[in-house]
Amino acid sequence: MSKTHRIIIIIFTLAFMLAVIAGVAISAFRDDGVETASPGVTLATEDEPEVTSVTEATTAATEVTTVPTTVSTEATTEEIPEEEEPESGEVVIAIGGDTSIDSEFADACYRWGVDYPWNEVSDIFNAADIAIVNLETCVSDTGESEKPEGYGFRTPPEMLEGFVNAGIDIVNLANNHVRDFGYDALLNTFSNLTEYGIEYFGAGNDEDEAEGLLIKEVNGVTIGFVGCNKVYLSSSCAASEDHAGINMIYSMDDERTQDFLAKIAEYDSEVDVLIVFMHCGTEETFDVTSYQKELGRALIDNGADIVIGGHSHTLQPIEFYNGKPIFYSIGNLIFWHVDDDIDGLTCIFNITVDKDGFKSLTINPLFIKNYKVYLLAEGEGTYSSRYRQIIDLMNELCEGYGVQFDDDGVMYFVVDEEETEISENDS
Repeated sequence: MSKTHRIIIIIFTLAFMLAVIAGVAISAFRDDGVETASPGVTLATEDEPEVTSVTEATTAATEVTTVPTTVSTEATTEEIPEEEEPESGEVVIAIGGDTSIDSEFADACYRWGVDYPWNEVSDIFNAADIAIVNLETCVSDTGESEKPEGYGFRTPPEMLEGFVNAGIDIVNLANNHVRDFGYDALLNTFSNLTEYGIEYFGAGNDEDEAEGLLIKEVNGVTIGFVGCNKVYLSSSCAASEDHAGINMIYSMDDERTQDFLAKIAEYDSEVDVLIVFMHCGTEETFDVTSYQKELGRALIDNGADIVIGGHSHTLQPIEFYNGKPIFYSIGNLIFWHVDDDIDGLTCIFNITVDKDGFKSLTINPLFIKNYKVYLLAEGEGTYSSRYRQIIDLMNELCEGYGVQFDDDGVMYFVVDEEETEISENDS
């Protein structure tokens, strides 16, 4: 054997021995529970914590971001609580009567500011959850009066700032004066109210809107508002499919009246409390007409929970029919009749409701004078005697309906003693 061959054999023998030694070392490394590095990666020691190659950096990143394949089922089996409905509460609705900042009233506002007529009652309206008045006027600066001289009402648009400051949220337009200055002024009324953020019902750009339901949700209670006008107006004032106007009704057997009563039945299913404004009756009287009673009771029969009447400009009785109140007329609020014992005596009606309907009523006696409305208190103020006059008037009007008011204006029911005795005897 040549020297060259012997050298080659020695080299192969040494290589084989080194391979065996390396294999034993690797096996021992694995047996100690230490992960074997991938080829080309230099394992870091305690003295060398830094990454020594790009390959190791990639491996380290993978180890950090890898999501475990075994996921705990504890979180997935835990029941997710259902969303609880908000608890139902009570809602206070402050309702004022006929309102028009027109002629002398507007002049007073230009002199003393748009808040002048509202100063004494704004706290009541602002404290309520919802505040409403009957807007017995158009709100515009255009048009010609369609009424006899002195009977057409038009409120300058800038006066709506006073409504907003006083806390008025909604106005009823189902009455006989919102069209006083023509079709364009009616359209102006819609746009001006919208500009000032005041919602409305009872009139609209077409029949669907005019007889539509305005819904407010407060304290977990859904309350719907809708209005109708029975006072005579020309047919052009009534809303139709392609014509803006008022939600008009007519005699009880008229098709449009019956259609509206059917709507009331539909609306009843959409809200917790349905409040319907009806504009009808005879002006300047405390007496209720047979039509007012027939319509008011028909509205209750078809689903209304509360009926609010207007048009007489006077206070009229409150009747509870089938356990639900009909306010035959709530009188004026800020209106052109002033300083008298008929139209000048009025109230703000604070009605409290919940999901089941009417809960309670408090009246706030008012007196209209000096082109504003004064809040009255018994024994206090210049017009304090008017407070007792209004409480006594309401008690006289409501006496035959089993309704009375205490010295603070809080309503209570009076039970007929004879009926009570009969009931007890029957039992």
